[in-house]
Amino acid sequence: MSNQNQLQTIQFNNQSLVTFEQNGTHYTAMKPICENIGLEWGSQYNRINRDEVLKSVIVMITTTGTDGKSYQMICLPIQYLNGWLFGIDTNRVKPEIRETLIKYKKECYQALHDYWFKGKAEREIDTITPEEQRMIQNAVTATHQRTGMSYGEIWSRVKNKFGVAKYEQIKRSDHHSAMIYIASMPIVNQPLLINGRNLEETLSVMVELYGYCLHAYEMQEKLSQHPDLADRIDSEIGGQYLHNLKHPLENAMTKAKRFIRNNSEKLTIIKAVDHLLN
Repeated sequence: MSNQNQLQTIQFNNQSLVTFEQNGTHYTAMKPICENIGLEWGSQYNRINRDEVLKSVIVMITTTGTDGKSYQMICLPIQYLNGWLFGIDTNRVKPEIRETLIKYKKECYQALHDYWFKGKAEREIDTITPEEQRMIQNAVTATHQRTGMSYGEIWSRVKNKFGVAKYEQIKRSDHHSAMIYIASMPIVNQPLLINGRNLEETLSVMVELYGYCLHAYEMQEKLSQHPDLADRIDSEIGGQYLHNLKHPLENAMTKAKRFIRNNSEKLTIIKAVDHLLN
């Protein structure tokens, strides 16, 4: 294959991957991938050529670099990249990615088992669900109405904050943080002043602190389910932190909820964070 290739970026295993589209098929250059994970390209090229399946789909693509020169790259169709990764010796990659690759290979083994014994293989989604996407959309709408900030600016801030190209790629573990971040965006031009104080700023801080309290409370609950671990923490650190966290946190969260709700009639912030307060 040759020229007329347009660079595109697609998501592969939650990573951005540069590809080339030709005749409806996306290809990716193999040498940069090998170099990024610490593999010697020559050895991997020989391994690909020894594989009856991979060598039948490998192609040479010519593209133009930023320097104006033409370069030829050995490429595989994106749908064959999983198979190539599955066969990599984990002892040959960079130490910092070894654990991730081992986890990935375990998923592959499980997927093969499920396909043959259950008739299908399903992968657990670690990005926000459609319902969580809807909640974020509602939060953005409420923030737009509350602050007057454009939708484009809000979405741009969210994507930059969580390092994603699309908001749908936000991790489920970051969903609460994303909701708090959106709800805490301040009014840029004319903050609402009540009794000489910026209520908008106060509520933003209160919501953010509520989120931290919630995480601490959930951690206390989880640790309390493991008495041996809890006793060890108390014995080595002292202060009976787990015991002393529970009731003060509950009281602080109750007061924070009451304050936010009492002032929510003045601001529409409650629409974006009500699910966090229930």
